[in-house]
Amino acid sequence: MSQFQKILARIQRREGPSIGFGRVSREQPRAMALVAAVRTAAEARTALDAGADAVIFQAGSAALAAAQLREVAGPRVAAGVSLPVLSVADAETLREAGCDFVISPLETTDSAAVDVEKMGHLVAAGESIEDNTLRALGPLGLDGLFVQRAHGPMKLSEQLGLVRLSSFSNTGLVVTVDLAASAADLRVLRDSGVVAVVAPEGASPADLAALNERLRAVPPPRRPRTDSTQVALVPSLIGGHNHEEDEDDDEEE
Repeated sequence: MSQFQKILARIQRREGPSIGFGRVSREQPRAMALVAAVRTAAEARTALDAGADAVIFQAGSAALAAAQLREVAGPRVAAGVSLPVLSVADAETLREAGCDFVISPLETTDSAAVDVEKMGHLVAAGESIEDNTLRALGPLGLDGLFVQRAHGPMKLSEQLGLVRLSSFSNTGLVVTVDLAASAADLRVLRDSGVVAVVAPEGASPADLAALNERLRAVPPPRRPRTDSTQVALVPSLIGGHNHEEDEDDDEEE
């Protein structure tokens, strides 16, 4: 399991109210993970120091991304790469450089390049992806779907599109956001199946800190109704993973 997947799992477990005598966080938990888009190792270190849970290197090739990755990669660093094409050789180059996860489209990704036991994977998805394809993604154990959304307020039609992606794939969404996204905007994303938001390239430490605070201002999810006629729109967001490994990971912290 990738470090990024572990981060998502921990944040989701902390969404509910704490009961019993377990560890209690003194800080309001965030509704979703915060990811920063970067191009250089220096930008990645700055973003991580500013509170980002993970970074995504925007790179034109695996070789260019690997050169930057080597300067920040580590066993507990969630540093990923977004590529337009992913070959088996590309995947090996990224793994050797310490890449935690990679984002690539279905159509240009070699099947043999995807091995989630060695490196996490997110599929770049859009509204055009078919329902049957989304259903087929579930058993692959992906870290999530990466969605590049348009700027501006979300309409109900777009929200339902996100819900469809998440529910049919049984996988959480990682979605780009504006730096000015309000707590209300972030709540809508969380309720649509989004598990992590991606700040745009060039976000400053102050931008990331402010976005982090708005993520903490998002109210907890409403409790599901017990009425048997109520239909849940969004199922479990992360499936196909062994959470015992997560618990062991938490104990090490």
